[in-house]
Amino acid sequence: MQIVEKLREVSVSRLDLSGFERCSAQTSVAEVLKLLRTAKVSAVLVVEGDVLIGVFTERDVLIKIAGNPDTWQQPVADFMTRDPQVMQPERSVNEALQLMEDGHYRNVPILDERGHVVGNLPQHEVIRFLTDQFPREVYNLPPDPNRVATTKEGA
Repeated sequence: MQIVEKLREVSVSRLDLSGFERCSAQTSVAEVLKLLRTAKVSAVLVVEGDVLIGVFTERDVLIKIAGNPDTWQQPVADFMTRDPQVMQPERSVNEALQLMEDGHYRNVPILDERGHVVGNLPQHEVIRFLTDQFPREVYNLPPDPNRVATTKEGA
């Protein structure tokens, strides 16, 4: 299977890891919401200097913040995920997908060997990688790969 082989051989560093913003732990939720919106990213990595201490994502907004504007002036540290699972850039895309699947993550921060932030791997970047590498296979998949149409489309 060509797709599985490619996922195992390509390292995370070959993907676009720039889909994130940074902030400090004391940044207000309102400022982080504005940052997510204006930068059009799905995650903000919360750092002290160059060291990752947490991650705040769109999912955090929906689960912890939405519908509760009283929280908007609180620091993002009150709502972020502390000490998130991370990966190193030399790890394979396959390993990243496995981590995402096992932990139900949509974002995986990428750190170098010193623990400094290199980037963020969002789920949609893995999808982009797959569609770029295997356009014919991906675009021609039926919505449910185990279901085959019994009639021609449009008939």
